[in-house]
Amino acid sequence: MTEVSLKLFFSYSHKDESLRDELADHLATLKREGVISRWHDRKILPGQERDHQINDNLNTADIILLLVSSNFLASDYCWDVEVKRAIERHNAGEACVIPVILRPVDWKGTPFAKLQALPKNAEPIVSRNWHTTDEAFMDVAKGIRAAVEKLKQEREERQQKLQRQREQEAERLRQQETARLQKQHEQEKVERLQREQEAERLRQQREAEQQEAYANNLRLYEQEFSKAVYLSNPISEYVRNGLKQFQQSLNLRDEDVRRVEKTILAPLEEVERIRKQQEAEKLQRGQEEAERIRKQQEAERLKRQQEEAERRLQETDDLSSDKGVDYRRLRDLLKAGDWKKADRETLQVMLKVAGREKEGWLDIDSITKFPCTDLRTIDQLWAKYSNGRFGFSVQKRIWDSVGGHLQTDYETWCKFGDHVGWYKKEFMIFGDSILKSYDDLTFNVKAPEGHLPARCGMEGVWQFGWRFWVSLLSRRDL
Repeated sequence: MTEVSLKLFFSYSHKDESLRDELADHLATLKREGVISRWHDRKILPGQERDHQINDNLNTADIILLLVSSNFLASDYCWDVEVKRAIERHNAGEACVIPVILRPVDWKGTPFAKLQALPKNAEPIVSRNWHTTDEAFMDVAKGIRAAVEKLKQEREERQQKLQRQREQEAERLRQQETARLQKQHEQEKVERLQREQEAERLRQQREAEQQEAYANNLRLYEQEFSKAVYLSNPISEYVRNGLKQFQQSLNLRDEDVRRVEKTILAPLEEVERIRKQQEAEKLQRGQEEAERIRKQQEAERLKRQQEEAERRLQETDDLSSDKGVDYRRLRDLLKAGDWKKADRETLQVMLKVAGREKEGWLDIDSITKFPCTDLRTIDQLWAKYSNGRFGFSVQKRIWDSVGGHLQTDYETWCKFGDHVGWYKKEFMIFGDSILKSYDDLTFNVKAPEGHLPARCGMEGVWQFGWRFWVSLLSRRDL
């Protein structure tokens, strides 16, 4: 059997590539002897998937060399991928992991600290204790040769054990086949005896069938007579003559035929009575079901009419404006549940009312002088179509509940912002108050009460103009 070389995998930092190449040169003898084959990531060809090639060779290597240095320990890829998988395979007995200490570094707390390292006494290759680096690499090469010979011996022992197991399995199969043939011979004897017994049983069965022939013929006549009655009752003279001929062909006695016919005809009247009763009940149930459906449809029609009347009544919204602003688009967006667009439209109509479309944002003075009629129109539309969840009046109620007033402090403002969900929860835990960005707000009915509208207070003053909201929420006409 051809001896297969052991596969050696270099796990290293590219900053230590020169030391890896020196180590590879010192292992050249083992490679020429066909004892080992070496692999590292510089052998990946252009166009090949890097991670796939590394994982494939790492998972099939017999020996994994961890070239330990500060660069190696600092490499996330070496640590998270190669070292982790190498230790897993070592613990599973699938590969031999050997740390090779290239440079002085604290590696005692690593997952491979319990493994025997090279060079001897884990003295780093780059160390003054070696006369030359070649001396250190030679020590590593000897250690790897010893590990290779040990693995080869273990592999030969496993192969010998596997060969013995195969021979034992072959012997077991031979014994099993012998037992099977013996069992088959005994089974054939049993089957032959069973065939003889079956032949005797069939002979007795034929005799019994001859004795039962008359009873079977009588059952045949019973079936034919039942069919005739099913097709036509009373039976016509033509069918009666046919049944008589069938009786004679079956060699049936007249008294037995009369008994069969009486048995069949007796329940027919009861069957007919039950059938008529069931048809009458079915007809009655059909009429009752039709009446129920008619009443249900009528009730549904009346319900639809009522709902349509209520819908038309709800469509009449108060869109009053002291500044002649058209609120129909805002109403339609709120009615459709498009909360984000409705929030943006709220800013636009408020800019029109305040005459600050050019500036694009509202200041405290514009809020103080904002017409009461327009403010209530906007608030009532938000409150109506959110079922009382959103709107300035909802925010006003929350503002009052946290003790807000015109001269309130910043801490009270933060409490309000937390209630309506404008602050990031993770920062509130650590005592910091950081407002969410506009796109991080929640634009659906699952948002906290008073979460919207918000855009009117975000343009130009969101991060630093909390006094804008103080002025708006302190208005008494909300």
